[in-house]
Amino acid sequence: EISSEMLKAAQNAKKKNDNDNDNVDMKDGDDNSDDEDSYDLSTCVSSNTRVKITLANFNQEHFAAASASRTLSLCSLLPHENKMSVLHFNICQTLKCETSDDSGVDNPVKSKDVLTFQVGWRTWQSKPIFSQNNLNSDKHKFERFLTPGAYMACSAYGPVTYGPCPVLIWREPRPGQKMRQLVAVGSVMNADADRVVIKRIILTGYPVRVHKRTATVKYMFYNPEDVKWFKPAGLTTKHGLQGNIMESIGTHGAMKCLFNQPIKQHDTVCLVLYKRIYPKYEGSSEALTVV
Repeated sequence: EISSEMLKAAQNAKKKNDNDNDNVDMKDGDDNSDDEDSYDLSTCVSSNTRVKITLANFNQEHFAAASASRTLSLCSLLPHENKMSVLHFNICQTLKCETSDDSGVDNPVKSKDVLTFQVGWRTWQSKPIFSQNNLNSDKHKFERFLTPGAYMACSAYGPVTYGPCPVLIWREPRPGQKMRQLVAVGSVMNADADRVVIKRIILTGYPVRVHKRTATVKYMFYNPEDVKWFKPAGLTTKHGLQGNIMESIGTHGAMKCLFNQPIKQHDTVCLVLYKRIYPKYEGSSEALTVV
């Protein structure tokens, strides 16, 4: 009797589980049917299938420039890849990059020079800026030149491209050269217009009169309007003192400053300023820009 009751209980539990599974399958089937209705599989083309593609509103000049011997590539775009933004690349200067001419004149890769970017299957020209890739802060220091042997961040205007994607950077031939020069290689980091690249500028002045913690500083500014404008900014010295501008003296930019410790006559007063830097947009020709 006990074994028969246990058998009946097991059969009832099995029937209940089967009914629950059937209800779940019906719900999943309804969801899948909705997805199939929204995405028509009949419009897809299977791989290894030869098809004929017709392009509407195609420019005749581009058609005449394309020859039958050249291979044409057709690629689909992900969302937002038809838009322009600020792209950031992690690049390193190549070993074959020539930083000097045959005559010995230095010619490094400068920021805001016209360079040709080959990102994946796209090619365009832009005027990028180089910066340090600071992982511990959201602000990155601007670099005037591409440093050999070091990985740096490169920011430029271009069509949105998602990583991972390789990038090749070329420099146009200079007078006397026949071919473009490969200056850097790397990969795409991201497309972020909010990345802050700052340039650091230091203004220096010299104390001409010193009395304990106060000093009269000249040759940093040359009119009293500039002294009043930069009065809220803090001052530093090469010996590590901190100070502030108290007031302007005279009409030639001299000022009275107060420091946290007695200042010495041979010290140098510094004012550190920061400015945000943006890359420049270069209007590429239609032959180089593929969007």
